[in-house]
Amino acid sequence: MKITFEIYYHTRWGESLFLSGNIDELGANEENRAVMMDYQGDGLWKYTMELPASAKKFHYEYLVKSGEGIRREWGSPHSFSPGRNDGEYRLVDRWRDVPADMPFYSSAFIQGIFFRQHADSVVETIEPGTLTVKVDASQLRPDERLVMVGDCPELGDWDVLKAPLLNDSAFPEWQITFDGKHLKFPFEYKFVIVRTHQREVVAWETGENRICREKPQNPSEAVVVSGLRFNGFESRWKGAGTAIPVFSLRTDYGFGIGEFIDLKYLVDWALRTGQSFIQLLPVNDTTMSGTWQDSYPYNANSTFALHPQYLRLSEVGYLNDEEEQARFDALREELNRLPDVDYERVNRAKMEYLRLLFEVQGEATLSSDGFKAFFRDNSFWLLPYAAFCSLRDRFGTADFSSWEEHSFYDESAIADYCAVWSPWYKSVALYYYIQYHLHVQLSEVKEYAHRAGVVLKGDIPIGISRTSVDAWVNPQLFHMDSQAGAPPDDFSIEGQNWGFPTYNWEVMARDGYAWWKARLRKMSEYFDAYRIDHILGFFRIWEIPFNAVHGLLGHFNPALPFSPEELQRYGFRFDASWQTVPYIREDFLDEIFGAYTGEVK
Repeated sequence: MKITFEIYYHTRWGESLFLSGNIDELGANEENRAVMMDYQGDGLWKYTMELPASAKKFHYEYLVKSGEGIRREWGSPHSFSPGRNDGEYRLVDRWRDVPADMPFYSSAFIQGIFFRQHADSVVETIEPGTLTVKVDASQLRPDERLVMVGDCPELGDWDVLKAPLLNDSAFPEWQITFDGKHLKFPFEYKFVIVRTHQREVVAWETGENRICREKPQNPSEAVVVSGLRFNGFESRWKGAGTAIPVFSLRTDYGFGIGEFIDLKYLVDWALRTGQSFIQLLPVNDTTMSGTWQDSYPYNANSTFALHPQYLRLSEVGYLNDEEEQARFDALREELNRLPDVDYERVNRAKMEYLRLLFEVQGEATLSSDGFKAFFRDNSFWLLPYAAFCSLRDRFGTADFSSWEEHSFYDESAIADYCAVWSPWYKSVALYYYIQYHLHVQLSEVKEYAHRAGVVLKGDIPIGISRTSVDAWVNPQLFHMDSQAGAPPDDFSIEGQNWGFPTYNWEVMARDGYAWWKARLRKMSEYFDAYRIDHILGFFRIWEIPFNAVHGLLGHFNPALPFSPEELQRYGFRFDASWQTVPYIREDFLDEIFGAYTGEVK
């Protein structure tokens, strides 16, 4: 089959347009192998390639190369699925720049707040002899649809009630396909937003009528016009939400503490009260000493692992020993009756129960396809975390400097420690098992929230504990001989000393901030928005000597080269004292970290 790519792009002197894609013919996603397009004049670039008739769906993107580097399109790559018959395809694209309504392309809206419960079936392929039109319209509410109305019978003769609906399976991209031989070219048209059932008009596009001239040249050619954007309509959106720590969501079904599954009840309440966001305190594992001092949610032992206290035990399973099960049932009722959370008893009881349950079902769980997929995707942090927990339990401390031969992380030694033939394997595998069930339960809650049009917002602490898996595995990423804090002010005349090591940004930059990318990517599995505390730490931090008690001896240590004023250009919002930032623009994370936290941005 023959595929021709067309795009209008006005380059400057010394610039050329290239195509890169995930197939060999387009360089297999290697930018140095991207193919150069042919300039036709008047801003038009073309490239034609041949593919076998058996070719499947592929992805591609346009690049502008010059002596100054490479300019890339915004967002996810273009995609194309050839038809079942060998033919010719002409792909007429537009360059994708950052849209003015970019926040509405985030997963918070696409997969959550504007989630389309009854989306159309996916359009699998494009057949020869057809015209397909694709347009981005991100701000449509779940009860709204897009129609294409125009000056021919196929488009309703400008009658919205007769105009065809576009397919929303790839929302926020909408598409419609016509049989080319029934259309008279050129034709004029516009897109209109209507309410689903009565086709009540919400908004017509503004500006002049669109004109389509991209006619299939013969019965074997299909034309795909994509990259269009709905013009002019901007619906103001306002949302409200509730901020709450998970441990406060206590129900009769829990074990003396709020658990992930309890968030479903909060989602129901948010839906009834018209709220869109649920913001949580950090939910990472903070278990260090097994005492109430571990209850501080901003001092995690891992920036990847979830806290076992949030696991709904009854969802994991029941014990075979009826007397033991009855004992835990009675303990659960006792803990639930307490006016406050008994942090130590709750966590001791849950860990005891999980150890007993692991003996019963651990082998079966770890042999399941679901766990194997989870382990494959998370082993880079899960294996060292599980080893850390095993060693912490074994030596009675999270201070890894006292762990004998494992005080310094050695990847090969820890691989042996975690191996199935190791005497410590079961103590390690227990934490695989726990983290898998936590992942399953929180993922279930996120999906439940999305179906209700509600979004979970996470909390990402800027600091990491000096007795954490992160510090043990990657000490080079942190200044372990210093502490982060805040300078003296009207509220604290001696300043603040948080005790966390500061970041070694120069070392982090050498691998493209891989640790930050992985951290944000992992949390994006559960959250569609983040609160980052303390966001100013990305460009400056109050650094205090390791032996200091208060914050008086600190100094500002620049981190990333951004001032508050520059951050504002990326969409950050500060109060008058530059202290609070309730909103973060994802393109800022993309620029600094290359963080990719979802399919659609």
